[in-house]
Amino acid sequence: MDPKTHERDAEKPQEEHGYRMDVELAAYLEEIKRATAASLRVAWILGKNKRPFTDAETVKECMLASIEEVVADEKIRKSVIDSIKNIPISDTSTSRRVETLASDVFEILLDKLRKAEVMSLAIDESTDSSDVAQLCLYVRFFDGECFREDLLGLIPLDGHTTGEVMFHKVVSFFKEHKLGLDRINMLVTDGAPAMSGRTQGLSARLADVAPQLRSLHCLIHQSLLCAKLSGDDIFQHLNQLNLELQGRDKMVTQLVERLHAFQKKLTLFSTDLCPGKMLHFPTLRTAGLQITEVMTGFMDALKTNFAARFEHFSLPTEVMRFVKDPFSVNVEGEFALKAKELIVTLNEASLQLELIDIQSSDDLRQSFQLAGSEKFWTHEVSHEKFPHSRGLALFVLTMFGSTYTCESAFSHMNAIKTNNRASLTDQHLHHCMRIAMTTYTPDFPALAKSKKCHFSH
Repeated sequence: MDPKTHERDAEKPQEEHGYRMDVELAAYLEEIKRATAASLRVAWILGKNKRPFTDAETVKECMLASIEEVVADEKIRKSVIDSIKNIPISDTSTSRRVETLASDVFEILLDKLRKAEVMSLAIDESTDSSDVAQLCLYVRFFDGECFREDLLGLIPLDGHTTGEVMFHKVVSFFKEHKLGLDRINMLVTDGAPAMSGRTQGLSARLADVAPQLRSLHCLIHQSLLCAKLSGDDIFQHLNQLNLELQGRDKMVTQLVERLHAFQKKLTLFSTDLCPGKMLHFPTLRTAGLQITEVMTGFMDALKTNFAARFEHFSLPTEVMRFVKDPFSVNVEGEFALKAKELIVTLNEASLQLELIDIQSSDDLRQSFQLAGSEKFWTHEVSHEKFPHSRGLALFVLTMFGSTYTCESAFSHMNAIKTNNRASLTDQHLHHCMRIAMTTYTPDFPALAKSKKCHFSH
C-alpha cells in the first residue's frame, strides 16, 4: 500500500471524530442559547405581570408538572423535562435577566428618542412603600412610525424634594443619556408647588432651557378634588372630566376641547347656583339647602384654580383646527401667524403655500377622510413635499393628550414594590417598572447569544 494512502486512511477516524465533536459542541451551544432565551422570556412575562423574582422557580415547577401530565410518550417526555431542567431559572438569575431586558428596551427607547425632533414630558413625584421619594419621568414622541408613550426614567430623591432639586435631577438625567432638553415642547406635572412655582418650580426652571415648552398641571391630582360643595354633585362633574382625561394615546386636540368645555360648564354652574335653580346640583335641590356664600365662593375658587392650572397651556384655536382638519383652515387668516407663535423657527410663507397644495389635492383629501387626522399626518403627508405642515402637525400631536400618565405609573410602582417586596432596590424597581410599562419588545434570541447573558446561574 502506498504510504501516503495509508496516512490518509489513518487520518480519517481523527477527522470524523473532530467533526462529531464540532457537531456535538454546536448542538450543546444551541441548547444553552435556547435555554437562556427561555429564561429571558419567563423573566419578561413575570416583569410584565409585576410578579416577584421568586415566582420564577414556581413557574419552572409548574412547567415540569404540566409536562409530566400532558406528554404521553416517555421518550419525548424525558427529553422535554431535561430541556426544562436546563433552563436557568432562580430568583437570582431572574433578577439579572430583568436587568438585561430592562437595559435592552431602554437602549431601544433612547435610540428612537435621540432621533425625534420633539418630545413631550410628564413628571410626577410620589413615595414608594419604603417611604423613598421617586420622581417619575414619562415621555411621548413620534418614532418615525407611530406616537410612543413610555417610561423614560425613575429617579430616587434624597432629602428635600424642591423644584430646584428636581430640576437638577432631570437635567442630570438628560445629560447622562445624551438627550436634548430644548426639544421638550410640553410638560405635564401634578400641580404641586415644587412643580408649578412661578420662579423656582420645576416647570419654570425647565422653561428657561426649553423655550418652546408649554406646561399643563394635572387636573385630576387629588389636591384639586377637595370639594365641599355637595360632594355627590360636584364630584360627579369632576369625575366625568377625570375619566375623559384618562388613558394613553389620546390627541392633545381632544384634551384642549374637553378643558375648554369644562371651563364653560363651571361658568354655567356658578350662574345655576346664584338664582337657586340648581339644575345641575340635584342633591342640593332635593335637600332643600340654602345657597350660601361659602358654596358660591367655592365655585368661584374652583374656576380660578382650574384656570390657573392651564394658564401656561394655551394652544391657538387655528392650529388645533389645522391638525384636526387641514381642509377647513382659512389660509389667508391668522393661522400661519399663530403657528409661528407656537414654533418660532417656522416659515410662515412656506406653510401657507404648503397648505394650499394640501387643500388642492383630491388624493390627500380622500386619504384624510379614510385615515383620520393622526394617521393622515404620520403616513399620508410626505415630509419631503410638506415639511412645514407635517412638522407643525407632529409638534402638536406629540403633546400628551391626557393628564393621567404619571399617576398611572405610580399604580404600577405600588403593585411592584409591595410591603412584601419592601427591600427591592431603587435600581430593581426601575427595571421592573420599565418592563411592566414599555411598549417595546426585546430581541430575545439576540440577547441569548450576547455576552450580556453569560453569567453564572
